[in-house]
Amino acid sequence: MKKKVFITRSILSAGIDLMKDKGFEVEMSSIDRPLTYSELVEKARHFDALITMLGDRIDANFLEQNKHLKVISNYAVGFNNIDIEKARSLQIAIGNTPDVLTEATAEVALGLMISAARNFHSSQTSAAQGLWRCWSPTDHLGHALSNKTLGVIGFGRIGHRLAEMASAAFKMRVIYTARTLKTNSFNAEKVSMEELLKRSDFISIHVPLTSDTRKFISERELGLMKSSVVLVNTSRGEIIDQVALIRALKNKKIFAAGLDVTDPEPLPIDSELFLLSNAFILPHIGSATFEARSEMSLMAAENVIAGLEGGELKGRVV
Repeated sequence: MKKKVFITRSILSAGIDLMKDKGFEVEMSSIDRPLTYSELVEKARHFDALITMLGDRIDANFLEQNKHLKVISNYAVGFNNIDIEKARSLQIAIGNTPDVLTEATAEVALGLMISAARNFHSSQTSAAQGLWRCWSPTDHLGHALSNKTLGVIGFGRIGHRLAEMASAAFKMRVIYTARTLKTNSFNAEKVSMEELLKRSDFISIHVPLTSDTRKFISERELGLMKSSVVLVNTSRGEIIDQVALIRALKNKKIFAAGLDVTDPEPLPIDSELFLLSNAFILPHIGSATFEARSEMSLMAAENVIAGLEGGELKGRVV
């Protein structure tokens, strides 16, 4: 009997073709929205493996009701949507897709740094609304990146790559926080969190969402930052206390924020963040290149194949 794989959202075909070539029966959700929790619980009963999205809640109850599953491959670097300990106890292999989206996400972080620092959002809005009547020497002033200090919170693959780009392109000085000293070729300096917050002209967040990092950046941390700082987040929206961030932006306690992730997602259209000229918001597009999404599709499929054939998952979490 063919092994059956269900994919909870539409993905690029590279991984699908690979699984079909292996003789697996592959079904992809035809609904143009995330499945509800109950829909996914019921759907999973009929499959041997799942490729899931970060928004799919794979909690202890879900896993208990679908303990027959052999492998779940998360189409993301993160896996905070999955109860890892419960999966381990049920011997359900869990995989993710690290490495392949490093370049794409670092590019978005750099893009957000430039866009927020240079007022791209308010400038484009001004032009689109017919307010651009003449050139002005004092309109839409922002901050340069060249020779500034970039603080990277979390110096893993993506944080390191962003720092490398910023150092090479803009000669930025790089300081970072991490549990251990990291080797690098551009003289990045490991500092305490408090020193990073005080010294940085740009701050970019690259830590996973855990109980320790939830609302990691809140009133106190924002208060330590320079009033000219640009804060960027491509990690998880819940890492920033969004109420405190909105207050800081409204009161000009910080210069601007560039966010690819928010809390919640999608961000409600009536959110105050959309009304702020110094907030630049993207709809979680960090990995949204054809190249990265194709590689994610392949790695997610390779995890499934390994899990169903008794091999080692390429992106193994459990």
